[in-house]
Amino acid sequence: MNRYFFDVVCEGREYIDWKGNHFLDLKAAKAHAAKIAQELVQVSSDNVSCSVCIADEHGNELDRVSISADCHRY
Repeated sequence: MNRYFFDVVCEGREYIDWKGNHFLDLKAAKAHAAKIAQELVQVSSDNVSCSVCIADEHGNELDRVSISADCHRY
């Protein structure tokens, strides 16, 4: 299992996930990022211009999930 990190990026600010989580593959990590995005949009509509950046153990960005009003679809 690989460790993935889920940093939240908002208007030039970055909230770093220092702990990360283990997932079998990037597809599972992206599903987790979508869940994070859904939770953030429910907390505040101010988060709509943000995204969840999925990074590997070396800090390489692997994918990004936008936080939008449509996140409730995930």
